[in-house]
Amino acid sequence: MRTFPSMLAAIAVVVLVGNASAKRPEPTTCPEDIGTALAETCPCDGTLQPDLSVQPWRNHGQYVRCVVHYRNALRKAACFADDSTRRALARCAARSTCGKPALLRCCSYELGACSDPAPGDLMAAGVCSNDAVLACDTDADCTKSSARLVRDADACTADGGTIVDGGSVCEACPTPPAP
Repeated sequence: MRTFPSMLAAIAVVVLVGNASAKRPEPTTCPEDIGTALAETCPCDGTLQPDLSVQPWRNHGQYVRCVVHYRNALRKAACFADDSTRRALARCAARSTCGKPALLRCCSYELGACSDPAPGDLMAAGVCSNDAVLACDTDADCTKSSARLVRDADACTADGGTIVDGGSVCEACPTPPAP
């Protein structure tokens, strides 16, 4: 015959095991577009509240932690075809303006000319003046861009750059402004 303390211990084990499994998150399903899913899970502006307002990140580390936790959940669900995407997520989150209101993203452009004899015909028959390997159809195909984080807008524009909306240096810069 069981004693009261041993029955109580058995009930406690059942309750603890039941609660432990109840607290486990549902298995992550692999999204079709990891970038879009990441932007919805960890938006740069902050966390989405139940009243649909946005609570800004307290700091940059809070944003990076959200990205890393989501990345780890995707890794455990075997969502990455190669390791480079997994590694890039945290690296790009770390090199972003998210949670850093004092930082700006500065895009710089290197404009090139295309040697295509019939520009705009949708046939890439030329090469770029700034990259002899890159095939092109129009001069726009020869534009290269790079982004960096800056604290001062004047420093960006003094170097010929353009301040763009926040985000990561890994994101593509928008089409350059017309000269």
